[in-house]
Amino acid sequence: MTTAAVMTTDTAAIATIGEYLGLSPEQRYDEVSRHFPPWLLLEPIEFPAHHATYGWACRVEGCEATISATRAQLLCEQHGKLFRQVEKSTSLEEFIRGAKPFNAQSFGWALSRRADCKICGPNREAHQHDYCQRHANSMRLAKQHWINETTWRQTQHPLPVFAPCLIERCVHDGELHARVGSQSYRLCRSHFHDWAQRSKSLSGTPDEHGWDKWFSATSDGPSVTPVDRRGQLSVANLPISLQREIRYAIHRHANTARRTHWRPTALQKIVDILAQAGLESVTDPRVLELATNFERGSMERRILLDLPVATRSLMITEGTAKAAGWFDPIIVGSSPFPGTQGAKNRRAPWDLTAVSQRWLRDLLWDYLRDEALKPNGKRPGRGTVHRRLSAVVVLSYILRHIRDDHGDDPGLLADNDARAVKEIWDLWFREQIPLPFGANDDSREPSVLNELSRHVHMSSIRIVLRHSRERRRTPPEMDLFILNLPEYSRPPRNPRPRPLTYGDFQLLVSPDSIASLENADREDVGLADMWLSQAFQGGRIGETLQLRLGCVGLVGNAQPYMWRDISKINVVDYGMPCYLPVYDRLLQRQQKTRAKLRRRYADQLAELDARGQTTLEAQWDREMPLFPGAVQNPDLVLEVSQSSFRTVWTEWFESLGLKGITTHQTRATLATSLLNNGAPAALVRQLLGHFSQESLAHYANYSNDSMTRHLQQVWAAGPGMDKPGTILLRPTDVNADDAAAAAARIDLTVIPVEHGLCRYGPVVGGANCPYEKNCSNGPQGVCEHFVLTGADLAYWERKRDVAYHFAEGAPTDEARDYILSQWHDWEPVLTALREAIDELGLLEEAERLDLRAPVHDYFGPLFSSGWLVSQLNPPAQDSSPESTTGGT
Repeated sequence: MTTAAVMTTDTAAIATIGEYLGLSPEQRYDEVSRHFPPWLLLEPIEFPAHHATYGWACRVEGCEATISATRAQLLCEQHGKLFRQVEKSTSLEEFIRGAKPFNAQSFGWALSRRADCKICGPNREAHQHDYCQRHANSMRLAKQHWINETTWRQTQHPLPVFAPCLIERCVHDGELHARVGSQSYRLCRSHFHDWAQRSKSLSGTPDEHGWDKWFSATSDGPSVTPVDRRGQLSVANLPISLQREIRYAIHRHANTARRTHWRPTALQKIVDILAQAGLESVTDPRVLELATNFERGSMERRILLDLPVATRSLMITEGTAKAAGWFDPIIVGSSPFPGTQGAKNRRAPWDLTAVSQRWLRDLLWDYLRDEALKPNGKRPGRGTVHRRLSAVVVLSYILRHIRDDHGDDPGLLADNDARAVKEIWDLWFREQIPLPFGANDDSREPSVLNELSRHVHMSSIRIVLRHSRERRRTPPEMDLFILNLPEYSRPPRNPRPRPLTYGDFQLLVSPDSIASLENADREDVGLADMWLSQAFQGGRIGETLQLRLGCVGLVGNAQPYMWRDISKINVVDYGMPCYLPVYDRLLQRQQKTRAKLRRRYADQLAELDARGQTTLEAQWDREMPLFPGAVQNPDLVLEVSQSSFRTVWTEWFESLGLKGITTHQTRATLATSLLNNGAPAALVRQLLGHFSQESLAHYANYSNDSMTRHLQQVWAAGPGMDKPGTILLRPTDVNADDAAAAAARIDLTVIPVEHGLCRYGPVVGGANCPYEKNCSNGPQGVCEHFVLTGADLAYWERKRDVAYHFAEGAPTDEARDYILSQWHDWEPVLTALREAIDELGLLEEAERLDLRAPVHDYFGPLFSSGWLVSQLNPPAQDSSPESTTGGT
């Protein structure tokens, strides 16, 4: 075993991405190889037995069986089947500790002989009953004639030695003859049966060519390979440059979040194929041609397709990428465009080859480069980039058909060509002709232009070309073409989000339906938890899937809260109250995900002390997904993809007899329920996050008919709160049909207290007040959970006026100022509450109303009885203010 030669240069440590991109491939390799693990620099490469990406040994101690390529636990086929039978009741660690090892079945079996025959001795191997095949057959015949084994053995004698099996390194007896044409080859029984199976798969009679191919593969195959050789990879037969690429690809692939398992034996097969083909680099197009020789889904095919991707940052430069017709922000020292799930882990480049004109493709490439290098916050998202690319592809298609030169000479384009583009564009829109998108992609459904896509795509064309013109990348003769391209106005936005009906919503969250969704979750990634979080918290589905491990917790040891990232406006850790049943489910999901992480990073945790482990797990809370995907995610750093969620979710809700429902409708449903229950617009926007005024106004239309003017439903933040006087609630009535649905969506509970409301969770739930029920006169001032309602305005203003009158008769200025200072924090609250009531036209009624006389005992039964928001509304048949007496 040797250490592979590593190039050494005088290159100093690389400080920036730009410096790295300026290096040659050899210098890049020299820089990166300093970070290789020691085993990657050996010849042959020796992969760790239980490596997360290249592991080759079953995790059961002493087991020699080959691991399954489809199991993430690094178990062999036999142990994988056994674990699947008990995985719901037993952890993987417990199963591994109690499992018994299996012997190797495909590797190394030809390297050790069986026990000697009891009669022949070392001349022949024993097959049955400790005898060679000939003696075993003879004994069976003797027993059929009632001759016992002792008597039979007295008549037997050793048989001559067999010639060895023709397969090199095979130590078994060459007992059988394989006939190929006129030739006969001596093989052991196992290799003979293997050849027989192979010959059956060949078309026609086996010939010498088929025999030579099988013999060559078998002579260096698993049967004559020691078990520990499964973890070795030799690249010595490759050119030095290709050796570097293979080692770099192995390192890069292991550090790619979304990756598949590469078995060393499959890697060795690929290396041998590359050596036989005489390739010098994995960037050679013939590598992709070699991949077509393997079946879809096979590991060898995956490796051949992934190798060029894994070596991209080593071999590719801006020039080679531009010439090849693809763009990747990584190549120019940037990061992937934002706005797509798993953007930072995106591996696929942007394919520009559908733009046939080289000049136009180069303009698009340069435009994407300029956009990629913009500072964060100004870079376009994935959707915008996709629209720009699609639009230029359509322009390329049009130019190919309207120009005799197929648009290859930009200097010949003029204003008449711009008019021709407009005529075709208008024709496609008027006649609804499918666009030529994805001409080389059979999986893409044809689309037609509507008012919005007509505007967006033509604007994208003009943006790319004008950007290039401003930077003098287009010839001056082309100005008439660029400046005369048509413009189409954007259609007015008219949001019409529709809430789910009460019946549909209840069906989608019913226990039976949720149990059905959990049964469809075969990998237990938490599909039901995702859906309930989406249904009751009103997030966007991408935000729900991307919840971090530490996304839930208690605020003030009472209120369940959820923190999520609002990707639409780049708000990180946006907090909102969490529906209690959802909170409980997410706590359970946290425990499951933490168990997966502790199992995956057990070695790293074992090297840390208690403090280090706590720090690492705190980092998991911030960075790791609550719902890690089960496919191509060995490090558990990627969340469940939207496509995989929607596939199962759509099939599930259709099985319930529903159609045409989207996950985004839960936002409209929650917004409508909140407005119908009297929640102010500010609260709705807080709970839903970045809620547009247009949508909010639209949702309000659903509750206009039920709007009422009840003073008890005007809430203002009390003097003890952060922003005293903030209006928390305005009067709206709950639709009778939606009352239960609203109560199920958000648990806004309050209880009447000293001329106001208490919103402190434990007290609302029936617990004793920790502040001794001092709502407005505690030692720390007014309680931070104390809220005033419109029904309390007259009481507190009267009490304030009495205090002011009393202050005028104070004996000293200090006493006067002290009495007045007690009401400084109340002034903004009473002023804001009065203004809000005045806006609603209820001020006169509020001045007359005093529903809570001082003689009432607010520290008795009322204080320990929680009221739901829906209970604050009067019966539908009687909406007069008097009928609500005592209702808040």
